[in-house]
Amino acid sequence: MEKHVFFMHIAAMEYIEKIRKDIARTAYHLAHMGWSEANAGNISVLLPRGEKTVIPENASSYHFPEPVRSLAGRTLLVTAAGSRFRRMELDRKTQIVPVSITEFGTAALWPSSFPAPTSEIGTHIQVHSLAPDKGWDTSAIVHTHSTGMLALSSSDLPGDMLKEAVERAHPEISVLMGRGISFLDFAPPGTWELGTRTRDTFQDSNAVIWRKHGILGFADDIEKACDYVEMTEKAAKILLLEKSAFGGFQGLKDRELESLREELHQD
Repeated sequence: MEKHVFFMHIAAMEYIEKIRKDIARTAYHLAHMGWSEANAGNISVLLPRGEKTVIPENASSYHFPEPVRSLAGRTLLVTAAGSRFRRMELDRKTQIVPVSITEFGTAALWPSSFPAPTSEIGTHIQVHSLAPDKGWDTSAIVHTHSTGMLALSSSDLPGDMLKEAVERAHPEISVLMGRGISFLDFAPPGTWELGTRTRDTFQDSNAVIWRKHGILGFADDIEKACDYVEMTEKAAKILLLEKSAFGGFQGLKDRELESLREELHQD
């Protein structure tokens, strides 16, 4: 029995190390794209039920303004506040923080030997709380400060108008992002309230844009969450190029969009 438990422990450690490597690789990719200057951006992965890390008694903590019961007893891996994505592959042992949610979903705990998780931890906790209702045993959030979307979202155009323009700009959004994208007006970062608004918006979105701040992708794995960020950013760049070349946004015409949707419906 002890040998069985030992091998289960080794398997869990190997799985967690794999997720650390996935986070580090994604972080480096975002930095290489020029979307994560200095300490910009954050990534988290909700581990499957049963995958846990040991939290010592003298753990650091973050208490929630309200319980998040759907994550009670769960564990996340979260990039640290102040971490550099360009160094994440070198620093993954210290800059990716194991965060455990308490038994009643009232607080997050992490070993005091680690730095604090990202200041956006409230958003990560609340958005991951959607995973069980979506039928996901694991989920991932990728947040980055991509250049094109920072520029586009600084426009005075209403969010609904920008949403339609972005979704028409790049056919892949219609093909691979069934719930599309949404814009949230600028708000101070790092607040629980911003996390609540973001969680509510992700009920029916694959990516959320914090205007004048950045993009968040949310999916059942880190590759897909990164896909959503990349596609959204590419659409923003296309729109900016169209504006420069033609004086306005072009994108898919109504008939083209309708034809694409009909084709997808048939598939």
